[in-house]
Amino acid sequence: MSDALAPPPIHRSSFLVHHLIHAIWLGSGAFILLSASAIFRAAGTPSVAADVVGAMLARWHYIALLAPVLLLVLGWRHARGRVVALLFTAVVLASLQVVTDVQIRAIRMLSPIPISSRLHSDPLRRRFGLLHGISSILLIAQVLAAAAVTDSWNRT
Repeated sequence: MSDALAPPPIHRSSFLVHHLIHAIWLGSGAFILLSASAIFRAAGTPSVAADVVGAMLARWHYIALLAPVLLLVLGWRHARGRVVALLFTAVVLASLQVVTDVQIRAIRMLSPIPISSRLHSDPLRRRFGLLHGISSILLIAQVLAAAAVTDSWNRT
């Protein structure tokens, strides 16, 4: 590639900031995936565990939305088309998870008894289960997107 077409060099401080954002984004998502089941096993009740995981997810939503936006803004001149597409996809996935998790929280708040105490055939429990599954898939997809962005970024 000729020097005229090469992207401008990334300064060392910018390089470190990018890596820190990647580490926080990917690491926090992987941590939630790994720790959620342990929290449900160790907590006294499913409601307490759900409160703990819900609090973690509330913080995760900020990271999941801000990290790809920051990477896009900070690396706009250096980012390749694939990286931009992955970052945009990550923001969309994070936004969908926020909406889904807000609906889950609303269901929990509306129910006078814990969701786990309801019959499996209960429509509210079934809706909760569907939303929980969607939220879990979105979280996994976001961690995969973070890994793909990190891998793609390190290849440039």
